[in-house]
Formats: sequence, C-alpha cells, structure tokens
Amino acid sequence: MAEPKSSNVGSASHLGERKVVSESHFIYDYTFRRVPIPIMCYMAIADSKAEHPTECAAKLALDKLQEIIEPAVVAEEECTSKHMERLIKESLSEVSEYLFNLSQSEKNPETRHATLTMVLADRKKAYIGHIGSGRIYLMHDERLYDLTPTGELSAITVPETPTLFSLPAGEEITKEPAETEAQYLGESVQVRIGYNEVDISPGDVIILASDGLWSVVSEDEILENLSSALNVQRSASQLTRLAFSRDSSSNATMVAWQYFVPGQRTTLTERELRSRKRKERAVDTLIVMLLALILLGIFAIGVALGWRITDAFRKPQKETKKVEKKVAEKKTVQKNVENTEVQTSAPQVTAPKTAIVKGVGVRMRASPDPKGDIVGILQNGQTVTVLGSTIGTDSATWTKARGKVRSGGKEIEGEGYIRNDFLTFP
Repeated sequence: MAEPKSSNVGSASHLGERKVVSESHFIYDYTFRRVPIPIMCYMAIADSKAEHPTECAAKLALDKLQEIIEPAVVAEEECTSKHMERLIKESLSEVSEYLFNLSQSEKNPETRHATLTMVLADRKKAYIGHIGSGRIYLMHDERLYDLTPTGELSAITVPETPTLFSLPAGEEITKEPAETEAQYLGESVQVRIGYNEVDISPGDVIILASDGLWSVVSEDEILENLSSALNVQRSASQLTRLAFSRDSSSNATMVAWQYFVPGQRTTLTERELRSRKRKERAVDTLIVMLLALILLGIFAIGVALGWRITDAFRKPQKETKKVEKKVAEKKTVQKNVENTEVQTSAPQVTAPKTAIVKGVGVRMRASPDPKGDIVGILQNGQTVTVLGSTIGTDSATWTKARGKVRSGGKEIEGEGYIRNDFLTFP
C-alpha cells in the first residue's frame, strides 16, 4: 500500500507468507479539510475469522460500515457522548446483521464472521467501537494506554430507515437479550459491542492494531518506535515488518493517526526536519571519528616498525647494557637483604560494581529525572556497570550506569541514570 501523503496519518498491512487477505482497514483524516466538519478522523480495522474462497469478510464489514456512517453528514457542531455511543452501537449491529444474513447461505458460516475496531474523533474526544480481537492504543505524553473496551450485549433494534443518532419518534427497543454472547460480527444479529471514549489533545496518537501485530510486538516496542520515528507512517511500516519477522503465519495490520491542530502543521514539519538534520550530523561525526581512529592506528603501526628497525642496529649495545644492569641489580638486592626484610604483597584488583535490571522496558535517561531524555531501553535481567549514585529531581535515588541499550531499533553502548527501584544489586 502506498504511503499516505498526510504526515499525521499512517497505515500498513502485511499478508504473511501465505499471501491470503484476511484483514482490511481504512483511515480518513479531515483535519485540514477546506470546509471543516465536526469529525477530524474516521478509521477502522477488521479481521476475518475464517477464509472465504472469493470474498473477505473483513472487507465486506468495512464497506458496509462506510456505507452506514459518512462523517461529512454529521451535522452537529459538537458530537455528544450519548449520540456517538448510539451511532456506533447501531452501526456495528447493522453490520453484524448484514454479515449474519450472508452467512445463512454458506456451508461454513464462519467465513462471514469478522472482528472490527473503529474510531471517530472530533476536536475533544475519540469515540471507540469494538468487537473481537483487535486493540486500540493512545500515546499521550510519552506513555501508551490500552483503550480496548470489554463490550456488552447490544439491545438496540435497527429500524428499517435508521437515522444517524436516534430511533424514529415512537419506535421502541424490543430486542430481547441474546442466549449466547457473540464475539464476532455476523455470528449473531445481536453481538457483544464494546464502547469507549477518551479525551484527546494535540500531539496524541491513536493506534489500531490487529492481533497479528499486538500479539508479537510489545507495547514498549510500539511506544519506542512511535517516539523515535520521523512520522506515524514510518512507524506503521516498521512495526508491521517487525511483526512479520517474528510470526509470518498471519496478516498484521496497523493504522495510526496523530492529532494535529490546523495552523501548526508547518511547525511540526520543521521539527521533523531538525530531527533529521541532527541525525545526519551525528552520522557525519561518527564517520570523522572512525577516520581519525584509522589514521591513529596507521601512525601507531609505523612507530612500532620504526622502533623494531632501530632496535636491530642497537641490539649489541643493549645486550651489553643489560648484562651490566643485571650485575648492578644483583649487588643492590644483596645489600638490601642484609639491611632490611622486603615484604611484598600482590596488589588487589577490585572488580567493578554491577547491578541487574528488573522490569520490562526500563529506560536509561540522560539525567536523574523521570522526564529526562531517554538514552535507550534496557532488557529485563540485563547486567549494567555502576558508575555512581545520586538523588534525582523526584527525591528518589538514581544510579549512574553504563550498559547496552536499544535506541531507534539499534543496540548501542549507553551511559545514563536508572532509578534504583528498577535495579537489583548483587
């Protein structure tokens, strides 16, 4: 799939080694629309429960969802929680009924079952609908939150001509609770629909991930990648490739949207360019240092060869001086033995102090501050060398240490501060 042009939108999907399409997704960004509408983002992912010989249940579900919900016709200036919850639950119930009717003519009804996770976001909140195995995350202030709702049985009758937000006047809800709890769209007309909503602010990133991605890529890895990548599209591409490298048996899909405020787009782009220039300067510095080390090595080899040639000419004189020196040293030792007793002791070498990391995704920071710059991510059980300790800005004890960390997808030798409650001292 081609990368979206907007820098605040990212989507990527991998078919796996079998090259069978079982997942589908879409994302629409209305942030910079010439004529503003209340909805800023509309996105969803779906996953088929079983393969169909000709059609993908996930794609059918999303096509039906887009047919039901068109954000451009949402006329309210502000979307209220009550109306958005009803809209999402009614829409997913209608999609489930559509797939259920298709499954009645199939020998294997599971080929028409699908999971689905969707988001509608305005300038204040993100409204979430969910059924099945997908997950939704929110990255806010360098933290990742799992917003996947648990779900409840829907009890809404979808009228023959439904409105966007409510039932027609005089219509009553008459559907009885289901005998079994359906976990997939199409499994039953009545399904277990999860709903959630959360406040959002500029800079936040909303992520949708299929089980082919979140089951093999940890939340810490998702957070580290989103924090270090140039944009959300780059993160989506890198994380789906990572999921495929670990488990190539199924599809892996990720969709992400970053909340930009119109008018700040240029500022954010300039920040990305500055970040890229800093990385380029770091690479140039590294190349210069490597060249300097090579020249220093050549100089050292030349000096060593020069001394060896000189020694070849001075060897007879050296041997004479060596014999004379041994004779003088022998006389000196004899005198010392006669006058004093020489006490010798082997020098003691103190081994450097170490500590063991405890916890997943422990961060090494450039300063003893919970908000300090991140040097890299440490692994659970990893051994680091202790360089010292100090009291941090949070009044806790921090240890200055050196060890291998992961930063930007690479393993480097890092030096920084780790809070003591993430360390075990032997």
